[in-house]
Amino acid sequence: MLILAPLVVKLPALIGALVADPTLLYAQLQSYLHPGPIRGYPPYPTIDPNIGYTSHALGRRAALDLLSGDLPWWNHFEGVGAPLAGEMQSAAFFPLTWLMVLHDGQLYLHLILQIIAGVSTWALLRRLTLPTIAALAGSLAFEFNGSFAWLANAAINPIPFLPLTLLGIETLHDRAATRTGGGWASITIGLAASLYAGFPEVAYLDGLLVLAWTLVRTASLPRNVRFHFLLGVCLAGTIALCIAAPILVAFFDYLPLAHTGSHDAGDGFASSNIGCEFLLALLSPYAFGGIFQDKSFAAFWGVVGGYAGCTLVALALCGVSGSTHRGLRIALALWVAVSLGMSYGFPGMSALVHIIPGLKLAAYFRYLPPSWEFCLCVLAAFGLAHLQTETHVARFKGATVAIVLMCGLTFWMMIRANLLPQGRFAQIAWLVTAIVLLANAAFAWGTRSARVRSRALASLLVAEAVIYLLVPVLSLPSRGTVELGGVRFLQANLGQHRFTTLGPVQPNYGSYFGIAEVNHNDLPVPKAWTDYIVKHLDPNASPILFTGVSRADPAGPSAVESLLTHLEGYRRIGTRYVVAPANALGSPSFAPLQAYLQSPTGPRLSLVYSDKGMQFLEIADPAPYLSAAGCSLVVESRDALEADCSASSKLIRLELFMPGWQAWINGSAQKVGPTGEIFQEVALPKGRSTIRFAFSPPFIGWAYALFGAGWAVLIIALIPIRRSMTRKTADANARVERA
Repeated sequence: MLILAPLVVKLPALIGALVADPTLLYAQLQSYLHPGPIRGYPPYPTIDPNIGYTSHALGRRAALDLLSGDLPWWNHFEGVGAPLAGEMQSAAFFPLTWLMVLHDGQLYLHLILQIIAGVSTWALLRRLTLPTIAALAGSLAFEFNGSFAWLANAAINPIPFLPLTLLGIETLHDRAATRTGGGWASITIGLAASLYAGFPEVAYLDGLLVLAWTLVRTASLPRNVRFHFLLGVCLAGTIALCIAAPILVAFFDYLPLAHTGSHDAGDGFASSNIGCEFLLALLSPYAFGGIFQDKSFAAFWGVVGGYAGCTLVALALCGVSGSTHRGLRIALALWVAVSLGMSYGFPGMSALVHIIPGLKLAAYFRYLPPSWEFCLCVLAAFGLAHLQTETHVARFKGATVAIVLMCGLTFWMMIRANLLPQGRFAQIAWLVTAIVLLANAAFAWGTRSARVRSRALASLLVAEAVIYLLVPVLSLPSRGTVELGGVRFLQANLGQHRFTTLGPVQPNYGSYFGIAEVNHNDLPVPKAWTDYIVKHLDPNASPILFTGVSRADPAGPSAVESLLTHLEGYRRIGTRYVVAPANALGSPSFAPLQAYLQSPTGPRLSLVYSDKGMQFLEIADPAPYLSAAGCSLVVESRDALEADCSASSKLIRLELFMPGWQAWINGSAQKVGPTGEIFQEVALPKGRSTIRFAFSPPFIGWAYALFGAGWAVLIIALIPIRRSMTRKTADANARVERA
């Protein structure tokens, strides 16, 4: 069931009845878009468009690089070049990312993540000796959790490895209690996968929960085995860091040279939170309408990261106290309370944000939900286990009353803040919440059999989770056309030059299609490049959202005005085409462009391509990507060329300079130096030369060594397990033969 359930729920997308391809919604290449069962745009199928801009576009670029035999350290197709693996959100070395080469690869990735989450949670709950029904319901609830429902970018990639890591902690705990070795492999695999998954914030926040779980479970062991247990956890964690060394080195090499927005040192996100007035959405996820449906709640959708639901919270309340795993239950409840307190701005909670190392540099309010959702699912499983006996029915009745009061209180807080959602979507959400509350009450007071009650509540828990996740699924479009004529034109004519956009082919879809796009929509992004943009290309551009549309100051110059003012700057970095919407030459918002085309001054722009989706304006005489005075160049690719120089010269390469770039001339290493503020130069000798360029993060050699050592230790550690399994199989066969 844990494997089939996500496939069934997302069957419309799997069979093509709904379109899961983010290109249709986010690349601005669509000419026809027909909504699915839930009509709109908004509501959207996800709260974060980085499902397309980073996860899809950059993930596919990384997968294609690997498929061609190149390690995806560098992306030539974003800005004037940028690190790819070190950017992290591409999840370049995460094995599931490689599915992006398939048309619906991202859909398959999401399904596999859900299945891993469900199966890992099931194995963990069963190891905690929970009954089958309770473990199954808790696992399904986490498989369909609020973060999987609302987020779809790389932020969800680490989610399934939280229960997998904790499964390893529990296995090691049991081995330590019986003084047997091994059992830590799941810890190593879970932690390493979390780091490769492409979202350090979620991996870090989940890691804090792993730490808390470990400390609580340490206290439950006899004193004489605690050190052995902690040593095993530390060993597993160290090996995980070794295995993840290549991606960690790439990331931490890049960070000092990158613009990271609010993640930069300082107060960061310490003063940010969702707001108590939005607490109702924890219990009734669509109480404020569909995703981004009501513009007055756009700020809420921009910071929230998940939800719980009434039944999940009610059952979790039942599971807080009990005779088994008492310390663990209390720790999980505290994690939920503290996480929600910080996320929603409860009084006094901001102090914790400053105390916990690194927390204020993470958008904790958006990326803590996977961890507290997991805690609620575990507690709910404990609660269902209690409800299999009549002695605990009073506890659930009390929990039901508490949930009703919570709904009333949070509704009052919403009204008090003058927030009253309008529209049918919100009204239906309130009706669904009322039905769920009535169902909880009916099972609490109207069912006499404990067995029937526990099964009914387990079914209600899963049904509520599935219904809420179905809403984004049914918000997918049913049909649409991605117009690729312009993309093919660029692929055929761009060469080693670049293009900039005023709308169509939104960044980072240039990377997706393998066409060099000046614009970017990314984080982190090279600081040298963002400084160059402000100085030479667009003073009103957002450092993170240099998209041809977004503005740092809405009252400042438009993207069109900035482009025309700095067109010479674009020409100097090798920009050949300006991509504009199909109606640009007749739209009032593009009046400056129309006036410029009629003016005799400035670099020339000429219309060279037009279709129903876009039109291309060519900039006259763009700077060449590679140039060397006195040399004849034969360019094979951005990283390979032949030169024939009449005298020694300097090769100028319009690619971002960054430590890690290397050049080889006729097989001999040659230093790559900076030139022109941000670009590269290399000395060329007289005569014929073969030049090759390559980028790899500094110190990556050490990372490779650690990677190999980590895998060697893990494989050696797994050999006794295989031998033990072989011996057990042989013993079982021998017993059968004797019988």
